[in-house]
Amino acid sequence: MAKIVVACGSGVASSEATASRIKDFFETNNVKGISVDATDFKQLPEILHNYDVYVWIAKPNQQLEELAKENNIAVVNGMPIFMNMNPEKSYKEIVQALNNMQAAGR
Repeated sequence: MAKIVVACGSGVASSEATASRIKDFFETNNVKGISVDATDFKQLPEILHNYDVYVWIAKPNQQLEELAKENNIAVVNGMPIFMNMNPEKSYKEIVQALNNMQAAGR
C-alpha cells in the first residue's frame, strides 16, 4: 500500500483539510490502495521514512528535504490543494510520484 503524509505547522486544520481533499480525489478517480495521513511539521523527522509521498503545507526545511531524498520520498507542494487554486498540478505530481514508485517496484 502506498502511503502519503500531509504536514502543516500544527497538524490540525490545514493538513487535515488537504488530506481529506486528496482522499476525495482518489475516491472520485476510483484509486485504491493508498493511505493518506495528516501530521504536524515537528513529527516529520521521526515518521517521514514511513511514507512514499510527502505533501507539504508548511514548506520543508533542508533537513526534511535531505531526509526525503535519502529515503526516495517524493515531495509535493500541497498549497494548491489546500487553497483549492489549480489543485490539478499537485494531484498530477502525486499521481506521477505513485506511478514512479510502482514502476520502481516499491
